[in-house]
Amino acid sequence: MRNLKIFKNNPKSELSSKNSFKTNLRDPNAMPLSNEYIKYLEDTIERIIAGIPTLKKGYPKFKSDWKFDNEFDFLYGCIIGQVLGSSLTAFKMMHSRDAEADEILIIGEVVESYFPIIRDEIRNNV
Repeated sequence: MRNLKIFKNNPKSELSSKNSFKTNLRDPNAMPLSNEYIKYLEDTIERIIAGIPTLKKGYPKFKSDWKFDNEFDFLYGCIIGQVLGSSLTAFKMMHSRDAEADEILIIGEVVESYFPIIRDEIRNNV
């Protein structure tokens, strides 16, 4: 997945400047999440982003069934929901417990760092 053109400008090297809380997501003292989990999370996000063109093909049926007006907003919300749901499920499976509040915030920050790539990929396919 890492060689896809959409990841040429991947924000991972700039994560500290790409989240609302200005947390340095590469600082082990500020990061309560394991490197293993972060790698899994980033790989999962990249796979979901890579699947956007395929997901886009199924949306005409959703549009007639769900009656949404804005395809971009609908797809963006679905993708973000999928990423967050997958992230929290993976955390629970890897750690045999629910994420605590500080962990949920950091997970949200990692996901947020991918928002520009997700938006761009949707725009390129809508």
